Amino acid sequence: MKHIVLGSALALLSLPALANQFDQLYQIEQQTKQAEANAAAERTRQAVAEQARADARDAANRRQRAAVQQAAQQKALAQRQAQESENKRVRSREEGFEDELRALELEERRLELQAKRARAARANDYIDAELRESAARTDVIQSDADASRNLSSGTKALLEDSGKAEVNRSTRLFGE
Repeated sequence: MKHIVLGSALALLSLPALANQFDQLYQIEQQTKQAEANAAAERTRQAVAEQARADARDAANRRQRAAVQQAAQQKALAQRQAQESENKRVRSREEGFEDELRALELEERRLELQAKRARAARANDYIDAELRESAARTDVIQSDADASRNLSSGTKALLEDSGKAEVNRSTRLFGE
């Protein structure tokens, strides 16, 4: 029994030392859990921060792509507007030219029609002029014919008179 009492007394005396040791182990375990929780929280915070940075990079990339796309759209729109204005300018120039051609054609037709109307209105004048021209040609032909006739008559008379004069001269030389 002495041993039991002594063992019990020793156990009681060593109990606070063991309890103190268990407390230390418990505290170490708690500190380890706290450190692990802190490390997990830090990892979570870093993961959240990294995700936020990735989201910010993605957002910046999207904004940059959107800005580039918008600039490209604006450039395409400006080119399209420039092309449309050039097409419109060319079209209006061509339409103006075609309008002028049509106006010239209409003017020519009006002048032709006016000339035809004037000719029809003065048809008697044209007929009279043509008749006068025809009469003048006839007179010229008649004058040419008369002149030819007169020349031939004159030549005939000259020849006849020359022949008579020759006859007379020939009779004078021998007969007088």
